[in-house]
Amino acid sequence: MPVFSAFDHRFGVFVWRRDARVPVVLLGLAQDPLLRAAVDKARLAQEDGALGAGRLLHVEVPGVRGAVSRYVAIELADAESTLVLVRPADEAAALLDLAATVPFAFAILNMFLTHPYQAITVADHEGRMRYISPVHEKFFGLEPGAAIGRRAEEVIPNSRLPHVARSGKAEIGDLQQVSPQATRVVNRIPIFEGGMVVGAVGQVSFSGVEALNRMQQRLQQLRDEVQHYRRELSQLRDSAGSLALVGSSAPMQRLAREIDAVARLDVPVLILGESGSGKELVAQALHARGRDPGAPMVCLNLAALPATLIEAELFGYEAGAFTGGRKQGQPGKLEQAEGGTLFLDEVADIPMEVQVKLLRVLEDRQVQRLGARSGRHVDFRVVAATHRDLRALIDSGRFRLDLFYRLSGVVLQVPALRQHLEDIPALVQRFVQSFCERNQLPLPRIAPGVMAYLAQNSWPGNVRQLRQRIEEALVFCDGKTLAVENFARYQDPLGLVAAGSEQLAPMAATAPVAAPLKVVERQAILAAIERCSGNKKQAAQALGISRSYLYKVLARS
Repeated sequence: MPVFSAFDHRFGVFVWRRDARVPVVLLGLAQDPLLRAAVDKARLAQEDGALGAGRLLHVEVPGVRGAVSRYVAIELADAESTLVLVRPADEAAALLDLAATVPFAFAILNMFLTHPYQAITVADHEGRMRYISPVHEKFFGLEPGAAIGRRAEEVIPNSRLPHVARSGKAEIGDLQQVSPQATRVVNRIPIFEGGMVVGAVGQVSFSGVEALNRMQQRLQQLRDEVQHYRRELSQLRDSAGSLALVGSSAPMQRLAREIDAVARLDVPVLILGESGSGKELVAQALHARGRDPGAPMVCLNLAALPATLIEAELFGYEAGAFTGGRKQGQPGKLEQAEGGTLFLDEVADIPMEVQVKLLRVLEDRQVQRLGARSGRHVDFRVVAATHRDLRALIDSGRFRLDLFYRLSGVVLQVPALRQHLEDIPALVQRFVQSFCERNQLPLPRIAPGVMAYLAQNSWPGNVRQLRQRIEEALVFCDGKTLAVENFARYQDPLGLVAAGSEQLAPMAATAPVAAPLKVVERQAILAAIERCSGNKKQAAQALGISRSYLYKVLARS
């Protein structure tokens, strides 16, 4: 068999007659008795297939010292004989395996070449076209076969197949402008044979401009969502970073030590401090430094809820408990805080009738939803905060003394900004950096005199007010330098008059406070109420303070 001798080391051929137990033809590798035995074993291990249908056999030939040689055998049979072609197990003959074992292999290959939405182009190592799909020929207005032998760049504008054929490096998911009106998604893949690059194949997505536009719109939507979540992450980092603890002043160092001392203890904490001083951030620091920072932290601002909804928010309700509720019911904040921290902000605003139920929960740890017949045990840590004078509320009968004792296992006092003005430089740096990162702006230089100007203000709105003033100034600065002039655009004693409202003379950087703080607060609130046509709720929202604090200021003599 001289024709087959050149392939003795790569292939083996077995032929059996139906009436013979041993092969009648043995060529090439098939002459090895160990391989012949392994092929017989592999054939017996599989059930006979239909006549004419090919099947792949995985053949293992044991060698010396435990070594195993692996082969792939293709078995074809008809009514009279069986032929088995054996080759070493590698990727070189995958096309042969497909053709031999899949009856519709030709239809598969033809589908790849004639698919209406996926075109294929083939260039050799010199960058000359060797094949182009019919759908691609039609797109470029070519007669069948007219592109063969031409330079790829002559046939397809901006073609990079010659570059890939030279470099041997694939280009995946590239956008190619094939005409002024058409852009296609292209994969360019080098083809290797014998360790050498022999050409390149281009796979072109031909689904039309509309589909591409939809994909581009989806990509833009995803980019916008990523930017949105980045901004939210920046805001969460600001909160989690406990901005109220920024600074090295004595009051802030004392507060930091107290947080560290109580954070890991299972005791209730009551946080006191003026509005805007950072009470919620102190609560977040307590949770983050606690025993299990990964446990839930559930927050409820009691001043922001109508009195009629506070009970449902705290305790939850069963299905059908009241009109307007969810059909399946809803767990309350007390249940949601299971194993973690429940933060009750502005706890002084809780109605008296709800105070009784909350006290019972804090005592026996049993929560009963509205409309439920029984309760369930919950375990959580309660942290409460308020800017109100609890002693005055207790004396007037508007806050229960026993609830106060249950909430105030440890009392933390957050200092007002005027009590640690030396921390303003550190706060300014933090707020400037946060604002610029959130809005993707370069960091401006902070001009001399800014810190001194900010330090001489009274800051009745505390750290929250300082942040608002800084961000407003950043909006109107030139992007390079944050100057005093950016803060002194309006004479605004509280620092809360929005840009675009009545314009007054700018404040000088060295202007002293002309009136006591209480007088300034009252005047600002009265002016806001007048601007809001007497609506105190809108006035409080415009000033960035709670309605309860607005009434407190108005009640002063």
